[in-house]
Amino acid sequence: MLILKSHFKSRNGNLIIGELDVVELAKRFGTPLYVMDEQRIREKYRKFYAAFSSRWPSVLVCYALKANSNLAIAKILKSEGAGADVSSDNEMRIALQAGVPGTKMVFNGNHKSPSELKLAIENNVMINVDSFQELEAIEAITSKLKLRARISFRVNPDVQASTHPYIATGLRESKFGFDVASGQAFSAYRRALDMNNVEVVGMHANIGSQILEPEPFEEEARKLMALVVELKEKLNVFISVMDFGGGIGIPYKPEEKELDPNVVAERMVSVVKSVTEEKDLPKPTLMFEPGRYMVGDSGVLLTKVGYTKERPGIPTWIFIDAGMNALIRPALYGAYHHIEVANKLENKNDFEYNVGGPLCESGDFLGKNRKLAKVEQNDLVAVFDVGAYGLAMSNQHTAQSRPAVVLVNRNKAEIVRKRETFEDLTRLDQIPEWLK
Repeated sequence: MLILKSHFKSRNGNLIIGELDVVELAKRFGTPLYVMDEQRIREKYRKFYAAFSSRWPSVLVCYALKANSNLAIAKILKSEGAGADVSSDNEMRIALQAGVPGTKMVFNGNHKSPSELKLAIENNVMINVDSFQELEAIEAITSKLKLRARISFRVNPDVQASTHPYIATGLRESKFGFDVASGQAFSAYRRALDMNNVEVVGMHANIGSQILEPEPFEEEARKLMALVVELKEKLNVFISVMDFGGGIGIPYKPEEKELDPNVVAERMVSVVKSVTEEKDLPKPTLMFEPGRYMVGDSGVLLTKVGYTKERPGIPTWIFIDAGMNALIRPALYGAYHHIEVANKLENKNDFEYNVGGPLCESGDFLGKNRKLAKVEQNDLVAVFDVGAYGLAMSNQHTAQSRPAVVLVNRNKAEIVRKRETFEDLTRLDQIPEWLK
């Protein structure tokens, strides 16, 4: 059965993105091709921001560039008012180039190099400190620079969320954050009070990614606000920025339901409001770091069928021109991405296929046992929900070039990342003297 999300349309059996036919996009730009829908990105940002800002006076949404760090995407979200959640110096530079000021940026990660910390401090980026050694490094760097650093501590609240183990980040055994239960997080704040060059402004946690139920977010809010109260009562530390991270997922499978950010906002804001009123605390700025929610379902990977291979007793293999080099999530996580024959949407999905890529790996597939319209050579196959962690996790396995990226804005389309060439693949290589 054909299943399309509401922001995609079918016209004459062809998939429409924005107002453009993917058959024409493939002719114009080639395949494999990432196609991003600008209006969908703007729609998702506005929905997320409105959910929280309608319930709380001060809200900052920092787009997580790890999901998709394309400069054009960053500029779209900056134009909507978003800040940036960055996890490397290059992501920081991309956000700065997109026009995001350092004061609307937060720097995350468990291994921030001295040069990265220096760049953050010089641009007044809030640093979510992840270890005692990192805290000491920040104090040393700020002392040399004669600057103060705005810091927050990433705390680990031990919240269980139903998601893949690789993207569950709020459990005690996770590599991230200061442990709350043992008192380690409290000790980190106390240690910072003795430092001359750091300004403690925030508290941060991130309980995981691709979460589709609201309960873990409410638990996160309760545990973090309990620590906020403890810090105020015992150390007289006021947390002015509550950074709850990201984590709201998107429905990849047709049977999955979208988690409405209004439901999450109602639960989380109710907790914050209750605690601040009961304990007579000033109202902090609420910060969030959505990535996948913002851009995930705006992206489609458009591919072309090269060959088909029939074998008795198993689904027919169809081989397309993009595999785990362009989209590694199915191979890495066993992730599901919905697939349709993009030029045969009006045909019935009566045939069972395995969808394989061009790489010399048995794990190089984007879907197995999928019911699709009858597939023939040169058909276009669309892989959905690839706007987040698609291109960002792509690679050059078997010296494959990464796909181009095109941005669609209603009836306009333009390349926002060129397709890699042979020269791109080899330009960093050098031959040592003894091989010349």
